[in-house]
Amino acid sequence: MGKATTANSPQAAAAPTAATATKTAATSSTTAGRVYAGQSQQQRKAQRRQQFLQAGLEVFGTEGFRNATVRGLCRQAQLTDRYFYSEFGNLEGLLQAVYGQCMDGIKQQLFNAFSQAQPGGQIETLAQQGLAAFFAAMQDARVARVCILELEGVSPETDRFYHGYMQDFANMVMTLARTVHPHWQLSDEEYALLGTGFIGAMRQVTTYWLQSGCRASQQTLVSTGMRMIMGLVRQLEAEQT
Repeated sequence: MGKATTANSPQAAAAPTAATATKTAATSSTTAGRVYAGQSQQQRKAQRRQQFLQAGLEVFGTEGFRNATVRGLCRQAQLTDRYFYSEFGNLEGLLQAVYGQCMDGIKQQLFNAFSQAQPGGQIETLAQQGLAAFFAAMQDARVARVCILELEGVSPETDRFYHGYMQDFANMVMTLARTVHPHWQLSDEEYALLGTGFIGAMRQVTTYWLQSGCRASQQTLVSTGMRMIMGLVRQLEAEQT
């Protein structure tokens, strides 16, 4: 018969330690994923973030970033400042997050429209779809104010953040042009300058529209952008002959 393990043996001493470790790990795992009111910890965190993003859009888009306070944002979100600082750190962090969420949505719509581009395709149709998507998003005055006005001059870091998005949009527009008109003889620098110039023009059109009380219709804004695009296309086509 095998020798029985005594209470004082090394094997007996090790067994409770392993069991305790397993129990501790299980407890930690349960705590990390604890469900409350039908939501996991991660789901609650994501929900709080979304509440702050919605509050930020409302406050920044109506009162403006420079008039916003953490207390006011937390009141709008119906959450405590502890969650705010944990998620965003400061008001500037929330401003960037709200802007990013708005612009990412617009960028996805443009990507969906431009993904149909083919060499020799109808750039006019694709451009109209893109402009319609952009100016449709701008019809929400809060989105327009955050995306067009509120980031300007906040800080060097936010300036870099903002210009990064502008460059992304410029690249998207010029990628469309290269795809549909691969015969255009333009350098990378010329493409970059033209794309940046067009995005800047659209920003200024939207700025004027906002500051003039949003009088122009969405269709007028789209038509204005189309005149710029098609004028550029005709000029570049003429240069190839």
